[in-house]
Amino acid sequence: MNAPLRRDAFSVGAAPIPIAAAAIRFENVGKVFPGRSGQGSVTALEGIDLAVPQGSILGVIGRSGAGKSTLIRLVNGLERATSGRILLEDEDVTGLTEAGWRARRRTTGMIFQHFNLLSSRTVFDNVALPLEIAGTAKAEIKARVETLLDLVGLSDKSGRYPAELSGGQKQRVGIARALATEPKVLLCDEATSALDPETTQSILALLKRVNRELGLTILLITHEIPVIKEICDRVAVIEGGRIVEEGETFQVFTRPQHPTTARFVETVTGVELPAHLADRIRPTAKAGDNAILRITFTGENATAPVISRLSSVVGVDVNILAGRIDAIAGQPFGSLLVSVPARDPEFSAVLGALKSLDLKAEVLGHVS
Repeated sequence: MNAPLRRDAFSVGAAPIPIAAAAIRFENVGKVFPGRSGQGSVTALEGIDLAVPQGSILGVIGRSGAGKSTLIRLVNGLERATSGRILLEDEDVTGLTEAGWRARRRTTGMIFQHFNLLSSRTVFDNVALPLEIAGTAKAEIKARVETLLDLVGLSDKSGRYPAELSGGQKQRVGIARALATEPKVLLCDEATSALDPETTQSILALLKRVNRELGLTILLITHEIPVIKEICDRVAVIEGGRIVEEGETFQVFTRPQHPTTARFVETVTGVELPAHLADRIRPTAKAGDNAILRITFTGENATAPVISRLSSVVGVDVNILAGRIDAIAGQPFGSLLVSVPARDPEFSAVLGALKSLDLKAEVLGHVS
């Protein structure tokens, strides 16, 4: 399990396949579902412009009904776009016939929230299924399935049935099956939402390894912001069938521009006001009050002694109330709640010093 992966490791009996990057592009894509029983149509997606860089992991996050499931189903032809274009590796697949999609799906793997394993087939046979459908020779199927089961850590479960597996093991079977046809794109439909936190971490680590060592492009949809924080290079936020914000995960998390994004990321980037202060905080200051600030640290500042520097430069006592240091997409990030005197010139000096240090400061309110 610790040996480096190679794409040619899955090319049994054939010349090595060079690592090939894949890209997905949506150009002004819309999807409208017809209404039922005489009711009006339903617009699921509208004006979607989104590019998934080659070899990256891009996560699409949104609440239930936002359109994320429809979006990912357009990529493998399970749904057809009503308008716009979808390109895979620069090929316009929008108008593909069903026969064309069958061929294209061999380069597009998919893993599902509820695993979608066949209960009557063993682990080996579930992974072998797409190879059997593709007409692969039995000897090649055996060699490739064994390689994949070793990759996902299930070599000893080859003859077991899905009912004998844990949720995490079932999802590992799903990942092995998705990789069987050597895809260039891997689609993940809420792949960890049915798993416990510890199992989720192990599945995310496996997906990250597959992305890094096989060069796969991964497009995943989720409603779990920690999944985006842990694994994604880029993130797109979808609401009401539209992409409301998109960019590098670290930048979007640390400087969200849309209210929906801000609400999502607050749970993993912010620190809550202690209860004994939350009941007393007020928007305007009175004589003798302290201001409560939330300070955001990024890059080198995330681990630097900024508060001690602030106190020494400005000469103001800074009281630390709560804080956390974390990593977003592998980059350090910190958030701190502090109280400082609300009176000028001290308060203005603190804000000026924070700005000079390139730190984001938000005034939450005032307390006595």
